[in-house]
Amino acid sequence: MPEPSWLVLVLLPVAAWSGWWAASRAYRRDERRQQHAISSNYFKGLNYLLNEQPDKAIEVFLKLAEINTETAETHLALGNLFRRRGEVDKAIRFHRHIISRSNLSEQHRTQALLELGEDYMRAGLLDRAEKLFSELAEDGRYSEVAIRSLLSIYQQEKDWKNAIIQARQLEHVSDGDSSSLIAQFHCELAAEAEQGGDRENARRHLATARNHHPECTRAYLLEADLDVAQGKWADAAGKYQQACQLDPDISVLVVESLSRCFSELGREPELLDWLEQLVNRGATLAPVLAFAAIRAESDPGSAIDFLLEQLQRRPTARGLYQLLELMHRHGHRIDEIDPALLRNLMHRLLDDQPRFRCRQCGFSGQTWHWQCPSCREWETTRPVIGVLGE
Repeated sequence: MPEPSWLVLVLLPVAAWSGWWAASRAYRRDERRQQHAISSNYFKGLNYLLNEQPDKAIEVFLKLAEINTETAETHLALGNLFRRRGEVDKAIRFHRHIISRSNLSEQHRTQALLELGEDYMRAGLLDRAEKLFSELAEDGRYSEVAIRSLLSIYQQEKDWKNAIIQARQLEHVSDGDSSSLIAQFHCELAAEAEQGGDRENARRHLATARNHHPECTRAYLLEADLDVAQGKWADAAGKYQQACQLDPDISVLVVESLSRCFSELGREPELLDWLEQLVNRGATLAPVLAFAAIRAESDPGSAIDFLLEQLQRRPTARGLYQLLELMHRHGHRIDEIDPALLRNLMHRLLDDQPRFRCRQCGFSGQTWHWQCPSCREWETTRPVIGVLGE
């Protein structure tokens, strides 16, 4: 091979390497300049935020995204920050800008769409949020998040039929059980049907609610109310009792209606037995007061003693009022009560009540805090004003 050809073969790799080295140095210089510009603009934007100049910060960060797509995470975080601060329009602007980028990763795009949907919900633009989340629900990776958001939207709109559909979809894409939720939605549909005069349809929805969630106390109460409206006193009484059997605390909603049912049926002694059972199970104050009121009709002294005994176990302002009212109505004087007993009752009542409350976050307690231990704000503690306050 001639000498010149040999030199060409030797020099070609050297030239290629030299060209690559020179180009890489130029690229690194450009990259450093670009990174410097990004860093400078990034801190410039943060400075605007710290100085409460969000509009200027927005302009800086939007330009920053045009330089480096890796700033998508920063934009997502800033958009969320604005939404939490109630500046939803700025959050929407940030998230829309991210979505509009053609070179954005699919993960960042989907994340931005989810955040934009949250922005729309916060802004009350539920139709836009619904459309966006409906599209995202088709994506298996994010379907659970989207369906939960759709479920929230339909509850806000009181669109119970679509809420039921989404609750069922949620069961398919998650490990959760939506049966109690679906039962509540059918109860809502039953209430709407009853208000529209369609009692038959209302009963169908209530039966469906119990099929989904046999312990749905609301379904029993609503059907008992339908029975009362139709004069089916025995059926109503049975359903009210079933509801209380499932949840004794529900007695606060039942005692008055059930008392009427037993009265219409002429079964007052049975009512007393049932109330006593609830009292022994430690239910709400409602059966205690109802029991005392019924017993007072035949034996006021025994009713007063019973109420005093119950108030010693669980003092309440409402119970004390009922006691004083009962004594006044039946001619008993307050001084007939042991002063030590009454004093102890009032002491326990007041001990359960907070004396001070933070006007910023609502934290309450017996101690005055110059700095709230909950929200950490200073000089926000104030006395509780009211019947049981200062």
